Amino acid sequence: MNTQMKSILAKKLAAKKKANGFTLIELMVVVAIVGVLSAVGLPQLLKAQDRAKISVAQQEAVNYAKECSIALLTGADDPVVANYPTVPAAQECEAGTDVTAVSDTTTPVTFTVTMEGGIPGTPSSDE
Repeated sequence: MNTQMKSILAKKLAAKKKANGFTLIELMVVVAIVGVLSAVGLPQLLKAQDRAKISVAQQEAVNYAKECSIALLTGADDPVVANYPTVPAAQECEAGTDVTAVSDTTTPVTFTVTMEGGIPGTPSSDE
């Protein structure tokens, strides 16, 4: 009786075991959902990055023009162009020249700040 009881108990315990884990269909549904979210979200992320790069180029053009203005008014050395990655290296600080900055995006945008009498004006773009 003791061995018979053990075998019945073992069968009952084996019948109650449930397989743990995910089925193939569940995994495929999750992969499909992640794929759809990526397809929708990735273009928006890239657009946001482009807008940020364009904003950086505009701010660097304005800041470089301000530093040029200070250098012209005080007679100090020209600002270091290497501190402004979007400003081309051939920029000169002169009263009648324009300061330009180019964004590093899929469609580059150029910002120009006109220096009138050593005073920087409003940035304009080629958009």
